[in-house]
Amino acid sequence: MADDHGGNIQKINAAYEIGKAKMAKKTVSQFLGLPIDYSVTVDMGALKELVDFVGGITIDTVIDVNLNGQVIPQGHHHLNGDQALAYSRMRYQDPRGDYGRQLRQQEVLKQVAQKIQKSKYLMNIGDLMTKLGQKISTDFTADQVKQLIRNYHQSSGEIVSSQLLGKTAWLNGSAYQIISTEDLQAASNRLCEN
Repeated sequence: MADDHGGNIQKINAAYEIGKAKMAKKTVSQFLGLPIDYSVTVDMGALKELVDFVGGITIDTVIDVNLNGQVIPQGHHHLNGDQALAYSRMRYQDPRGDYGRQLRQQEVLKQVAQKIQKSKYLMNIGDLMTKLGQKISTDFTADQVKQLIRNYHQSSGEIVSSQLLGKTAWLNGSAYQIISTEDLQAASNRLCEN
């Protein structure tokens, strides 16, 4: 939960709406008890363009996805940007709800990150960043982005992601996910180790 600086407790995802990336980063840092040095914000329009930039992604879906005219039945599919966007955003048909959507979003971002490190994409990353403009924001400097790309390209390319699962609680008519202290501490410890 986040404090909106008016003394009101908000859902943690409200931090971005209240104070954009700066408040979201601060809120998550306080929640996990860890410093977050840098952040990157990618809006959904950028996600679509990133997927198209790398020639699409391939997924195996165990659920049918149907959103905004995009229909992706269960199975193995190569998705373009519009399809990947629908795959990433749909939540109401997913029996796991928001947690399922988070996993699909992580899957899409991992695939883009793995493909973008190929030299044919890295050579054009500057043009991509110019094209995406305000659809991506970060507190990295341009030199830090270049260094990150160079260093990441030389790494193993393995991306590790995780999810904190909570229990639903209703507060003032709104549903919240409450994370146990033990689970939160375990997640913080894992992040400290990496």
